[in-house]
Amino acid sequence: MLNRDEGRLLGRVVRLLAGLVLALPASGRPQANPPRKADSVVGEVAALDATARRLTLKPDAGGAVEIAVEERAVILRTKPGVSTLADATPVPLQEIVVGDRVLARGALAEDKASLTARQLVVMTRDDIARKQEAERAEWRRRGFLGVVTAVDAQKGEISLRVGRIAAAPSLVVETADRKVSFRRYAADSVKFSDTRPSALGEVRVGDQLRALGERTPDGARVAAEQIVFGTFRTVAGTVTAIDAGKNEVTMRADDTRRLLTVTVGPDARVRRLPPEMAVRLARFAGGGGGADAGPEDLLERMPATTLAELKAGDRILVASTEGGDPGRLNAIAIVSGLEALRPAAASGRAARGAEVGLPADLMDLGMGSVP
Repeated sequence: MLNRDEGRLLGRVVRLLAGLVLALPASGRPQANPPRKADSVVGEVAALDATARRLTLKPDAGGAVEIAVEERAVILRTKPGVSTLADATPVPLQEIVVGDRVLARGALAEDKASLTARQLVVMTRDDIARKQEAERAEWRRRGFLGVVTAVDAQKGEISLRVGRIAAAPSLVVETADRKVSFRRYAADSVKFSDTRPSALGEVRVGDQLRALGERTPDGARVAAEQIVFGTFRTVAGTVTAIDAGKNEVTMRADDTRRLLTVTVGPDARVRRLPPEMAVRLARFAGGGGGADAGPEDLLERMPATTLAELKAGDRILVASTEGGDPGRLNAIAIVSGLEALRPAAASGRAARGAEVGLPADLMDLGMGSVP
């Protein structure tokens, strides 16, 4: 048994050792295994079995992921665009439907093909559709589309030609002294969801650009809030072959006479120009202006068609992203039936945009679905 002096000495040693431990850096102390951070998957609901508490998510990229929802999983509904869950409300699993967008958190399997979820955050397809329509309306009301003619990095200004013809009006987009969101289209994707964050330094002369913001009373400048831009091609030509199995069209370009392969993905807008619309479209030919000019609305009002309805000899106009292969186009939009336009369009001469009788900015950017 310790005497009083030995007890006091032992107490001092214990306190000394405790102080040394507290003074050690974290890396020098024994560590318990930290809790594993939850895995997460975000995607659209492709299938749902509420009774079995299972659903299938299709992420924006990659294969489908099977989600098993734990009995005690927290399921919350939130609005698109919010940054916190402060106003989220509980929702039963049975109310989730195909087309809803879901963030699932839990434990991802090693093959990453399945996840056991202990939390679901849901944005309904109806809420998403309403938000997208409101944003499209805002871009139509306050959006400005043009081709970049100059970039002044020091002043933070971008000069646009609003329309393709030489006499088209110009517009200066101001980005200095304000927070502006820049996004750039991917080289081989026509989806807005594939755009990536960018900056003024990446904007180049010749890029097609759309800015959202307030225009000055004189109409010469716009104070930008959002900017989306990319490098695009607009090519007119004649269909020479169609491969429905590969979703590809081969066309001979009017300007170069080269054969080009056009990939027609699920997001491409394929339209046919009826003869009765040719006169209406001619009113816009050579014109420019902002989103109020209406050419994109006209594109949407053209009847939809399919790749299977195209045939060799058809005259088409293709808007495409600028990919790495100059011999291939990744279609944003295709307009067929150019034979309905003025005879010069069918003569085989080089043509694009207004030269074939279409509105000059009809095909630019293909941003009728922005954002």
